[in-house]
Amino acid sequence: MKQIEKIFFINFITTAVMLGIYNVFTGIHIKNLGYGESVVGQVLSVSSISIALGSMINAYLSSKIGFKKTIGLGLGLMCIGILGVGFLTNPFYIKIFSGLMGMGYGFPFSSVGVLLIENSKEEERVKAFSTNFVIQSLGTVGGSYLAGKLIKIFGNIFMVSKAIPFVYGLCVFIILLGFLPLKSLKEINKKRDNKNRDFFKGFKDVFSGQSLKFVIYNTVIGFGAGLVIPFFSVYLKFSLNIDNEKVGILMGLSQVGLVIGGLSVPYISKVLGRENTVVICQLLSIPFLISIAFPQGIVVLGISFLLRSTLMNLNQPLIQNISLETVEYENRALMSSVVSMTSNVTRAISMIVAGYLMENISYNFPYYITVLLYLIGTFIFYRSFKVTRPLEEGGANE
Repeated sequence: MKQIEKIFFINFITTAVMLGIYNVFTGIHIKNLGYGESVVGQVLSVSSISIALGSMINAYLSSKIGFKKTIGLGLGLMCIGILGVGFLTNPFYIKIFSGLMGMGYGFPFSSVGVLLIENSKEEERVKAFSTNFVIQSLGTVGGSYLAGKLIKIFGNIFMVSKAIPFVYGLCVFIILLGFLPLKSLKEINKKRDNKNRDFFKGFKDVFSGQSLKFVIYNTVIGFGAGLVIPFFSVYLKFSLNIDNEKVGILMGLSQVGLVIGGLSVPYISKVLGRENTVVICQLLSIPFLISIAFPQGIVVLGISFLLRSTLMNLNQPLIQNISLETVEYENRALMSSVVSMTSNVTRAISMIVAGYLMENISYNFPYYITVLLYLIGTFIFYRSFKVTRPLEEGGANE
């Protein structure tokens, strides 16, 4: 297995568990325990904040002990966290283990982008990030679909409330597979003195210039996303009365278009430019987000999920690439962590807000706020990174 393939595999494993299974079914699990949307929002917000915390810790530790050891630590924390969330019933302890789950995921999550840049040439990076995004999407699709099927099977054998914890138990074995490629992963040692470098001085570089503009954009989009995306499965299950298997299929379907989109990103960005592709895709996704808030049947809902997710996330490889190119090499791990931190902290806050709004006003109200924030975020990105030439003729940050 090549070095870059090992990175892909680790990301596939962690994404399948975190995004495909944990984020989709934890809300339903909490509701099955008898708690309301506010508790769902609190549990998911803790994991989101913890992803940010784990990313920041990883930025510091990786400069001292390397990415291999920090990723290994992250995988271990994920195993402990998902078991605690699955088999404990007290909301306080569930939040603690949700924090461990999020923190653990933050280590590999913030490492992948830096490792991809280290293991690819400049002209290969858009393709490398796109391939990684496709694999990540497949992990999410596979995780959601498989978990939905297993929950239905276990629900027929045991009590329905026990089905999700059993699936979470199986997730531990999936996470442990990540240690296989990690053992032989080689890190590229560039000429840098990590031990003597002032880690905290890097914050000054990250929070200035183009990198600061990107952080602001990412914060606005993150807050908007946190209002609706973590509650998609709860919305489908408890507002539209769709069963667990169909929830898994619909959530997986929302990722299918990402595979096609991820494969086409290098070609689209050559025509439109990386920055213009981001702006256009985000604007086109908004009508489908509105359609989800006002469903016209499960078929239309499925199509809206597919197209919204495709358009809004099609640009993720480009966004990740652009963000890391706004800083010098020695600050890339820190930049990756800051992007993760701002996105996840704002998502965590907006999850709590969304839980309150959905429980006390309506499931639809947070969608209106998200549409407004997506428009504002897209405008910020356009003003900060707009180009009039496609990437092949020389875009921004080249």
